[in-house]
Amino acid sequence: MIEITNLVWRSLKWRFQNPVTIVMTMIQPLMWLLLFANLFSASNNNYMSFILAGILVMAILFSSGMSGIANYSTRENGSYYRVIISPTKRTSIIIAHMIDAMVLSGIQIMVLLVLSFLFGVRFETGIIGILSICVLLVATIAFVSTFSYLLSIVISDENGFIAVVNTFTLPLFFLSTALMTKESMPKIFRIIVSFNPFTYVVDSLRNILTDNAIHWQLYALSVGIVVILAILFSVITSKKLKMN
Repeated sequence: MIEITNLVWRSLKWRFQNPVTIVMTMIQPLMWLLLFANLFSASNNNYMSFILAGILVMAILFSSGMSGIANYSTRENGSYYRVIISPTKRTSIIIAHMIDAMVLSGIQIMVLLVLSFLFGVRFETGIIGILSICVLLVATIAFVSTFSYLLSIVISDENGFIAVVNTFTLPLFFLSTALMTKESMPKIFRIIVSFNPFTYVVDSLRNILTDNAIHWQLYALSVGIVVILAILFSVITSKKLKMN
């Protein structure tokens, strides 16, 4: 527990010394919320609540997806290698990275939720809905941040890492139900969207935000998918760290 705390503190210290990593990953989600969501809400009062689920997932994709970039700075100053050669457990390194990503994404999610509340969005499912959203978002952050950390280990060049993350972030967002329901898409896109794990996260978040009751089967499915993926990439990342 102590080593995790020390690693988290080291990561957060670097994060707040480089606030651009927080600001830059927040620009697009904020633009979507402040510009596009408000624009379409003028003709559809429920569109803000509808698109908020997708924007929350976008925030995670941008912030947690780029969380592995910190590894390149720590390699330059040598602290990365000091941690690797130390007796620190590899699971502690991964967990600390997840927590760092949760803080980064959490800041952005809180800003988005407060702004959306000011624009009239309300949680139809109450406190249970809010807690359910928190659990699902934490699990999603764990999955995305672990995959990002794995990429930062596999890809030696920082520019290559940024290129790969940027290449997949927007397609994952657009090829989900973030902007429209699966039923309103052409058949070929419905098939593609069905294989995107973020589709289930968005659908579950949207259900909690817009409906009066939680679809627990959908919720369990979405949480289960991202938890399994988080565990899978954690195991792969741990093995890669042991090889370093």
